[in-house]
Amino acid sequence: MTRMTPRWRGLGATGAMVLSLSSSWMRVPAQRPAPAAPPRASPHAGHADPTSAIAAVIRALATTHVDAHDAPLVATITRVYADRQYQPAWTDADGYTPGGESVRRAMREADDEGLDTAAYRVPAIGSDDADAQARADVRLSFVALRFAQDLGWGVTLPDDVHRDHAYPRRHFDGDSLLRAWMQASEAGRDAGRTLLDVTPASMGYRRLRDASRQLRALWPQGSWESLSDGPPLRPGTSGPRVGQLRRLLRERGDLAGAPAAGSGDPGFDTTLAAAVARFQERHGLVADSVVGRATAAALNVPAAARLAQLHLGMERARWLPPVTRGRSITVNLADYHAFVSDDGVTVFRTRVIIGTKIHKTPMFVDTLTNIVFNPAWNVPPSIAAKEILPQLRHDPAYLTRNHMVRTPGGIQQLPGPWNALGQIAFMFPNRFNVYMHDTPARELFEAPDRAHSHGCIRVQRPRELAALLLADEGWSPARLDSAIAAGNRSVAWLRRPVPVHITYVTAFVDDDGVLQFRRDVYGRDALLQRVMRQAERRPLPAALQ
Repeated sequence: MTRMTPRWRGLGATGAMVLSLSSSWMRVPAQRPAPAAPPRASPHAGHADPTSAIAAVIRALATTHVDAHDAPLVATITRVYADRQYQPAWTDADGYTPGGESVRRAMREADDEGLDTAAYRVPAIGSDDADAQARADVRLSFVALRFAQDLGWGVTLPDDVHRDHAYPRRHFDGDSLLRAWMQASEAGRDAGRTLLDVTPASMGYRRLRDASRQLRALWPQGSWESLSDGPPLRPGTSGPRVGQLRRLLRERGDLAGAPAAGSGDPGFDTTLAAAVARFQERHGLVADSVVGRATAAALNVPAAARLAQLHLGMERARWLPPVTRGRSITVNLADYHAFVSDDGVTVFRTRVIIGTKIHKTPMFVDTLTNIVFNPAWNVPPSIAAKEILPQLRHDPAYLTRNHMVRTPGGIQQLPGPWNALGQIAFMFPNRFNVYMHDTPARELFEAPDRAHSHGCIRVQRPRELAALLLADEGWSPARLDSAIAAGNRSVAWLRRPVPVHITYVTAFVDDDGVLQFRRDVYGRDALLQRVMRQAERRPLPAALQ
């Protein structure tokens, strides 16, 4: 299996966070600078010379066609082994060294990191032949580089998965990493622990990893009981399915304690009703304690599928920039919420409305630079053509009634409480022209499904968000209210711009430690899972097999 689109991870940064899907996989020849040729073994050299054997493996690897994902790794291995005069790093006459064994052990922990351990399995050395040992030495370096890249940077690139993204591409310095592992091994330190230092440090990733470990420990076979078909269950009902519901909620952790001995079937009592509401809340459903179609469907999602959601969340966390101190804004589109964090601690939370399935809100990283009060809305040409101009043909007063005017650039809606952007807009210039803003359509925030916009992010509590962001800029609540009341457009620039992460995570652990799941409203999980499975099945280069 070959990779999807070329993955030159080490060739600088771009400004994109949403991916373009390529429908074909193609094998391309490795494109890398030609290193100095490894010394050819003397025709009289015996197999006991490990450097000659490793040089031969490197020579064969350098002439093997690999895909663009593996080409930088081959180049790294060629350079590093050349610099060390083709001395083995992980093997000796007895097999793997302690350093080599520690790296193998570290990669056996891949399952704990949401990765497929089988993709990084390095077999024991089955022969004391120098050629076999040399191949094992180079193979361990290659697989360790793959593992580090997948663990710290992602099995996939956003570009392999989505069109609508703009994540910055982070440089992968394989040379420095491989040298550090080898140096740790030669110094008697735990090279495997050094390898695992690339693990993402974000709070979100760590929480997902811990939840994944717990889920795998509780349901190692990836299965749990499902609710039988039947009519809706609600407080006051009884019967076998109510007892089954009780078992399911206890199994999922939403109903505490074990049934009391000899207590009989209490039916759908208040305790069970509270447990159902808790389950509904942490699955993004209306918490009405009624087990209808949506709640039953959520109960019947297999444990293996829930575990996969956690792993997909971990993969998306690998795409994000490294954790930095200070303030940041995160929007989880799948959760319909936005958060403000200070040094990783959530200090503000609000509901949001996101784009419809037709007008999906993209995923990207950018920087909030200014807040606009009483913004004017320049109607996008596509909306004008599809929605406003047809209305005008039937209703000549449509523009006047909706506070719109024609401008040289098209149609503009004047500032005011009627404006589609509301009275506050949070601006972070990006190629998608997507922002966070107020809205006059307040009733939509009460719906559990809040995918209703043309792509921008509508904020339920815009004034509170603006007050929080501008407090450090010297703005008082009275000054903020005055800027809004003035009615004319004005701009407040932030002296300290705030990073903005627009993400899409259907499984996460909240600040109270509660594991939450959400529906894959855009179908992005299903797409990412397919691409990850293909990526994890990529074979080793022929020279290392």
